Order: sequence, then structure tokens, then C-alpha cells
Amino acid sequence: MDALTLRIGEFEGPMDLLLHLIKEMKIDIYNIPMVELTHQYLSYIHSMQEMELEVASEYLLMAATLLEIKARMLLPKPKVEIDEVEVEEDPRDELVEKLMEYKQFQEGAKKLEELSVQRGMHYGKEASDLSALQEMIPLQEGQVTTQDLWNALKKIAKRNLDKMPLQANIQHETHTVEEMMDSILTKIKENPQKSIRFDKCFPSFHRHAIVTTFLAMLQLVREHKIRLVQHVPYEDIVLETCDKGGAFSE
Repeated sequence: MDALTLRIGEFEGPMDLLLHLIKEMKIDIYNIPMVELTHQYLSYIHSMQEMELEVASEYLLMAATLLEIKARMLLPKPKVEIDEVEVEEDPRDELVEKLMEYKQFQEGAKKLEELSVQRGMHYGKEASDLSALQEMIPLQEGQVTTQDLWNALKKIAKRNLDKMPLQANIQHETHTVEEMMDSILTKIKENPQKSIRFDKCFPSFHRHAIVTTFLAMLQLVREHKIRLVQHVPYEDIVLETCDKGGAFSE
């Protein structure tokens, strides 16, 4: 068989070259004629050497592999047992498996490249400035914003950080959200003013206590049992009952 005309350097590796040869020779990848394929592959290697091009070691390794498979094809094939049936072992099986894997990678890479080209034909729209459409709803006197609550929490966290020793191993008592809800209601009820300062609701200032207590406050507000107020701007936030008389609704 005459050697195929190949362009030197157009292949990414020996597997790429083999797949190209199989395609050009129009042979079945599952029934490769090793004599013809090896001949074409070695012709390519010799062409590179004649042009004084450096032949990568992976190409030479594949050449040795093809020659080994070609030689094994001439020898009696060992038999292997599959599902209690003896079949002849084919020396080409491992090569075919690697070629199929490489072919799948090639097809996947080609598909990704096509998707990349398609994506490049689309232009994203920049985010619109909606600030002019934003409507600020004024709060009633004494009501607090989420930013006010966030600032209050940061103040508590900073106070905790300032008091924290450089190194400590302390076992903190843990509470559930429901337990903290009861605790907050009890503190408000026992206070003559029927209110309590925001920071006085926290049993301690470690992370679990802060999070649990804050969630309990939000749940009580959601259930309309308490409200958070700030009678004077920038002063402490206060928790008080929703009814003016101070009695709790069951």
C-alpha cells in the first residue's frame, strides 16, 4: 500500500495521527489491519526524520507499541475465559479502547469549541441602573431599619471581640430559638417598663448565642409579639410588647 500524503506537524499526538490514518484508510477501528496501519505510521515517522525534525518520544513509543501488536498478531493467540466461554485474546483490544477514548475526547473538545464560538456571537446587556425607580418608604417614628439592626449586632460582636482572651477553651451553654423566645418574653414581662434593651437580651456574646438570640427576636417580631423601636436616633434599640398595656397575647 502506498504511503499517504500527510502534512508534518498537523497532529497533536500519536493517537491523533492513528485516528487520521484509520479515517483515510477507511478501515474498521474494531478490526484494524495492523500490517497496513503500522506501515503508514512508520512512513510518517520516517518522513519527520528525513526532514530532520525532532520526533517526540511519544511517537516513538507508539511505533514500538504497534510493532509489538503486529508481532503478537502473528503468534498463536492465548485464550481467555469470558462467561465460562473460551475466546481468543486479541492483542489489538487495548489499542482500540484507547483510540475510542481519545476519539470521545476529540468530539467533546470540538463540541465545546462550537459552543464557545456561538457564545461569542451573543452580547450581554449591562445591568440597568434602577436607582431612579427606587422608592424609599418613610418609617414611622421609632421604627428601625435592617441597617440599624445590623449596626447593633456589629456593636455587640465588637464588644465580644474586645473582651475575648487571646486563647481560651470555654464550653458555652447552648439554647434553641424557642428557648430564647421564651427568655426574651420573660425579661420584657419582668421589667416594669415592659421593655428591654437590645443588647440585654443576649445571655452571652459567643457566636451561637448571638445568632440564636437574633433569630428568636425576628421570630417574635414576625409573630407580632414584640416590636423593635429606637426612640431617639442612634440610641440603643429597645424591645417592647406590641400592646401598649404590656400584656402578652397568648
